[in-house]
Amino acid sequence: MTQHYYPMVNMPYEQQQAWQQRHDMNLLLNAARTGALIGATGAAALNLHRLRNEETNWQQAVTRTAKVGLTAGVATAAATAVGRMFVRYPALSMAATFATGTAVMYVLTEQRKEAGHE
Repeated sequence: MTQHYYPMVNMPYEQQQAWQQRHDMNLLLNAARTGALIGATGAAALNLHRLRNEETNWQQAVTRTAKVGLTAGVATAAATAVGRMFVRYPALSMAATFATGTAVMYVLTEQRKEAGHE
């Protein structure tokens, strides 16, 4: 056994905790990055259609694409965090991941009404 393959073997408890926290943070950052990339890819494709049909300009397309990417990244990280809580129960994990991702996207994409506009 080498520490390369089993990094937590013979490690003090505090180091194990620190290693686990770094591992968890990296997992969530990777999930956020992947979600942002996928969300932005879909948004970019839709905005290219809008540009071609002259329904928007390039500044709006870039802004919308960035917002969707950021929103999708946040939702993916949150959904991943919740899904990991139920890792021993795959069906429950998938349901929790889906529900969390949907709820976060719903809240973050809710259309805000400005005061005086209905």
